[in-house]
Amino acid sequence: MKRKGTASSKHSNASPAAADFQRTTSPFSLPHFGIFSTLLGVCLFVGGVAVAQPPANLPDAPVPSALSAALPGLSQPGEAGYEPLTGRQRSSLFFEGYLGSPSTYYQAAAVAAGQGIARRPDGWPRTVSGDAKRSGSALALRVAEEGVHEAGDAALGLDPRYFHCRCSGGWRRTGHAFKMTFFAYDESGHLHPDLPRLAGDYGGSMLVTSWYPSGARPTVQGVQMGHAQVGFDVVENIAREFTPELKRIFHRKPR
Repeated sequence: MKRKGTASSKHSNASPAAADFQRTTSPFSLPHFGIFSTLLGVCLFVGGVAVAQPPANLPDAPVPSALSAALPGLSQPGEAGYEPLTGRQRSSLFFEGYLGSPSTYYQAAAVAAGQGIARRPDGWPRTVSGDAKRSGSALALRVAEEGVHEAGDAALGLDPRYFHCRCSGGWRRTGHAFKMTFFAYDESGHLHPDLPRLAGDYGGSMLVTSWYPSGARPTVQGVQMGHAQVGFDVVENIAREFTPELKRIFHRKPR
């Protein structure tokens, strides 16, 4: 009886560990999910552009650079001189202005560093392996959310670029930056809720948490990350609005 009790005790001690292993083991590893989300963002974007592609007999306008997409002097929808984005221009903004921009990778690294300092998520230690997982997840999140955003805007005929406020005053310009986080212009200059941006923020966040360690749930931690992404978009738009002033401050020559 004593031996039987010992064996059952050993079995009961091993069962939770085995159960935890089965719970946390997945046929898909982090690199697989990172590649999947990146390809998903690109495919969604390409699909959205294909839906919004103009007729073949219309010539494409010159491709704007990533910088010109945020200049205060850019003609806005509804103004004289504004030209709707073509499929080629949208592709340029996504692949060159976004995926090809160093700021995308700086932002992902900053998010990963912040998670590392906060020791999040639980289960990814502050080691080379843990930092690599955080960095890969942050980059996958940025690509997925922007792919969904720009693809959705293309399908709905919205312009995903940021347009500066035709106003003066710090508070009014800050309010405009906040508004442009949730709205986007159509070709006629009318504002519409930018639902694709919100879908990208929350959908990308929920996708990323699906490969987080055991305990993280897309409907809880994923939604919370979506809130954080919306806040990040607000801060990013405020920085875009005041880019001319920031450039003058940082490029001012010392006397």
